[in-house]
Amino acid sequence: MPNPRILAGAAETETARERRHELRYNTDVRAVVLLVNSRILSPARILDLSMGGCRVRSEKRFEMGIFIRLEIEFEIHGICFRIGGVTQHIVDPNTFGVRFLDVSARRREQLVELIDEIAQAEACDEEADSRAG
Repeated sequence: MPNPRILAGAAETETARERRHELRYNTDVRAVVLLVNSRILSPARILDLSMGGCRVRSEKRFEMGIFIRLEIEFEIHGICFRIGGVTQHIVDPNTFGVRFLDVSARRREQLVELIDEIAQAEACDEEADSRAG
């Protein structure tokens, strides 16, 4: 997969801040979603990412509810991830939130490093914007 384009800024709204424990960072990352029970695969994009989950836009339309088991596979900053989770929030038939489940200690460490890299890139972008403005 090609390198992702990390977009500046944490993807957060006022209502999201009230419910979430972790910041979500905007991303534009190719992914593949596997619905575990039906074995359906779909190309997708990860729209934002946090330690606890992500928001996904799938190319296929799914009529599904919450708590549907899935696996999401993606590569970001040269690290391949395959993480299990459940649908947590349905935005529309193509867009849904995923809560990660059963993340190994090793995978959690990799996510911490990745989130730190995204946050550092965001801070550099904000600093460059403040100098230019």
